[in-house]
Amino acid sequence: MEPTFVNNSDGLGLDRRALLRAGTVTGIGLAAAAVPLLGRSAALAAPGGPEPSAPGLGLTKFKDPLRIPPVLRPRGRGGHDELTVRLVTADVTLHSELPPVPMWTYEGVYPGPTIAATAGRPLRITWENRLTGNIPVKAVDFDQPQGSSPDPLSNYPGTKGCQEVAGVAGLPPWVAVHLHGMLAGGGNDGWMENLIGPGDVQLSAYPNDQAATTLWYHDHTHHVSRFSVYAGLVGLFTSRTEEESALGLPGGGQDVPLVLSDRNFDTDASGALAGSSVHKVGMIGAQRLMRAHAAPFTLVNGVVWPYLEVKPRWYRFRIVNAANSRMYRLMLLADGVPVAGGLRVIGTDQGLLDRPVPVDGALNLSPGERAEVLVDFTAFRGRTLKLVNTFQGITPGAPDRKNDLLEPDVMQFRVADRRPDTAYAPPVVLSTSFKRVRHADLPHEHAPRWVLICGPGSSNVPEMWEMEEADPAGLTFPTTGVVQVRDAGGTLRTLRRTSYAYDEGRTFTIAHGSVEIWNYLNLTGVPHPMHMHLGHFQVLAREYYDVTGFDRVTRGTSRPVTFKGAAVLDAHETGEKDVIRVGTAGDIVPGPDGTPGELVSVAVRFPVVGRGVHHCHMLEHEQHMMRPLVVSPAAHLHAGGHH
Repeated sequence: MEPTFVNNSDGLGLDRRALLRAGTVTGIGLAAAAVPLLGRSAALAAPGGPEPSAPGLGLTKFKDPLRIPPVLRPRGRGGHDELTVRLVTADVTLHSELPPVPMWTYEGVYPGPTIAATAGRPLRITWENRLTGNIPVKAVDFDQPQGSSPDPLSNYPGTKGCQEVAGVAGLPPWVAVHLHGMLAGGGNDGWMENLIGPGDVQLSAYPNDQAATTLWYHDHTHHVSRFSVYAGLVGLFTSRTEEESALGLPGGGQDVPLVLSDRNFDTDASGALAGSSVHKVGMIGAQRLMRAHAAPFTLVNGVVWPYLEVKPRWYRFRIVNAANSRMYRLMLLADGVPVAGGLRVIGTDQGLLDRPVPVDGALNLSPGERAEVLVDFTAFRGRTLKLVNTFQGITPGAPDRKNDLLEPDVMQFRVADRRPDTAYAPPVVLSTSFKRVRHADLPHEHAPRWVLICGPGSSNVPEMWEMEEADPAGLTFPTTGVVQVRDAGGTLRTLRRTSYAYDEGRTFTIAHGSVEIWNYLNLTGVPHPMHMHLGHFQVLAREYYDVTGFDRVTRGTSRPVTFKGAAVLDAHETGEKDVIRVGTAGDIVPGPDGTPGELVSVAVRFPVVGRGVHHCHMLEHEQHMMRPLVVSPAAHLHAGGHH
């Protein structure tokens, strides 16, 4: 049964007994505590069982039940709702074969409680910092991968042969909470440099007037969010509307959050897994370029490779990729075979779609992305299914597992052997308020924004370039920071870099309430999830480009980057979003001409004002690939002749 929270005397809106049932030990307040694993009722007899993990990982898969985060419900105060959320240090059990792991948490649990809000009710949250001690994460890097993993993105437990990353062990608990996807003004966005220390509070007022959706909150401290989020500062936020409630979507125990993340752990002198988190990355080449973080253990709701007992009926899953950098390409398998149309997308980052859309192939979620899906278990009475992660072009379970993931399994579903509930049918129409953007809705009076994703330059870090159109007269090619693009219609544009470092150059300044087209062009061989604060968008197109004309030494084009073909949007890319994966041509499998390169165009709306940022949501890239943006009332942009 889903825990119920009520308003109590301390103003948290928490039922202490429910928190105890959820595994948090309480005293005068919430204490650092070992959080036992929670499962649903054992009354559902189901098949399946534990399985060994890949060699060298040392934990049994599907041994522990999925844990459902407790729920926080704000309490009404006049015309708005209020809530206090405390950040505390806690020991959290991530697997029954692993010692409790020290973590920084929201309210003593990982992930933090799900904040369940009602859309249309302004919300004020007091984020109270009660964290103690330095960050409970050991950060290391290595030059050569250990073991014999065929997975080039993963690595094994332990720190043998690694170098400790200087400055991380002593990081104090200074934090900034960002409610990701909430369209709040810049003053309430959780600005990453407005930190609060222990004993201090962050007061945030959220308009909360968005569509019914699943958001998430996390730490956004500048330069160190890759460590603070990894330490455990993650939680969910849901908002509901009358429109959504009238749809009769699966609810209660059939409305299940799935927060995906990955972790690595240290080992003791005997080689056994120890209860401590390790942020472990590989370094490439003489320049020691950092790989994106990807750990071997997949967690769902803070449990390593859990199982969930389900009834043979429809379920709603709210899937959030809260990993630092790992992209999840999810498929549902029955007896090792993909279930065709097994996942039906009903919602994206910023709300419900107009109709359910079956997933053709895999559901691709990059860090920060969310998708709400319906799954029909009625045909699988008494059977076991798996949710797995895959590589592009790799058939799960096929004999040839070359370049497959070290451990592809995410979680297991055990379907009860009982009469299926076939009375439910998904609604044909979901949100009548959602509309796909039309050509007439797009701005035609000004040029689009251009953001280019570039590989490491002299600084040996990935870069994000803001560009402006320029006159090519007098320019020689290649020239540093100048990129020519020939689009699908044959038009040739010359783009010149204006800014790329966080604190350098001009800032994109945008009129409040406006709609803009942003073009993201990826010149690297690695996909990047691009996230925007203060705005939300719809994806207009995804296209393949030949980027071999980009000179990686000069860092400009010797010949134009050229359109090669159009791509089809994924099901979860057709709704309102705030994160979009800007990939390569096929990501892992070469594109139409064998070279990487994608251009993704989005139509962005800016409904709030203030100073925000746009950045890559791979947290290992975030500090390098981030730029400020300002949304201002249009009258302010032109006051006194200033523009």
